[in-house]
Amino acid sequence: MREMEFLPQDYLRARFHRRVGFIRSWLLLAMGLAMVLWSLQVGMWVNDARAELQALRGTGYSVGMEVQKVERLQAEQRAYEEQLGVLKRLEPVGSVVGLTALLGDLVPAEITLDEVVLSVNDAKGGHALRVSGRSPSEVLVMRLLGALEASPAFERAALEESKPGAGESREFVLVVRAPAGAEAEER
Repeated sequence: MREMEFLPQDYLRARFHRRVGFIRSWLLLAMGLAMVLWSLQVGMWVNDARAELQALRGTGYSVGMEVQKVERLQAEQRAYEEQLGVLKRLEPVGSVVGLTALLGDLVPAEITLDEVVLSVNDAKGGHALRVSGRSPSEVLVMRLLGALEASPAFERAALEESKPGAGESREFVLVVRAPAGAEAEER
């Protein structure tokens, strides 16, 4: 059953408009308060952004000094590389002394070399070294072989022969290939 309203229509309409006006005023107040809070928050964001910008400007100045220092060091490096290039051009390429000195630096102290034969400018355009010697163990021979292979001055190193020697020593023969000018690259 439908409820009956005994109040006059004008009163009901006036009450409805008062309620709508009351709700609108509260919504307007809430929107105004939200706008004030939003502007405060944006202000804080702007202040933070300004502080970060100031920090970046200060960092940019110190970074600029570091960039200048790096550029100066790179210029010095280029000058030293040019001087080193001149010195390398003055060194003899493929000398027996240079290759044997490199070989001597790589040989462990426990190994004794009996003979080093250098073939200059062989068929492949490089140098071939035939190294024979004695070692207390096969491990030291392998260590020498690994050092020769790891060295940028030598292209290839191979164990040609390894046999038991007098006592507990091992006699070995290594063949090592070096490109022309290898000792100049190693220094």
